[in-house]
Amino acid sequence: MNDMQESKVCTRCGANKLATREFFGSTPSGGLRGYCRTCMNAASKLRDTSHPNERQKRDAKRSEVQGGSRFAYETQLKRALHKRQNGLCPCCFEPIATITEAEVDHMVPLARKGSDETSNQILTHARCNREKHNKTLPEHWEWRVKVGLDSENMGRKHGLIT
Repeated sequence: MNDMQESKVCTRCGANKLATREFFGSTPSGGLRGYCRTCMNAASKLRDTSHPNERQKRDAKRSEVQGGSRFAYETQLKRALHKRQNGLCPCCFEPIATITEAEVDHMVPLARKGSDETSNQILTHARCNREKHNKTLPEHWEWRVKVGLDSENMGRKHGLIT
């Protein structure tokens, strides 16, 4: 571990990891979670295995909101979005290296009455999609500025903050 970077101990497994979003993820207020992503993924998998009916209900609700879609976006759509966005993630404006690891998201979430039309879809980094969660794209940018991930100038430059 680099001596210059701060480390953090996971409250669940006790592992000592770099204190970054990559290893711990973000809280809604912009801080780092107390437990690492590995523990978060294990807890999610255990919950889904222990409560398969709850998982089925969640999947059915998502499918209903999306008009029957099962979140399987075609490579062709990802390529079109990648081209439309000039290869940049609209959540962080960093390049999207490979579309296979990128995710299709909605500028206005479906749960907030957004449409599943291509005009409302964006291609994002998986991490950015998780951070955006149920926010609109402008709300996500305001959150990024609030937690110190970006500057207001970047948001204004791209028309996301007025």
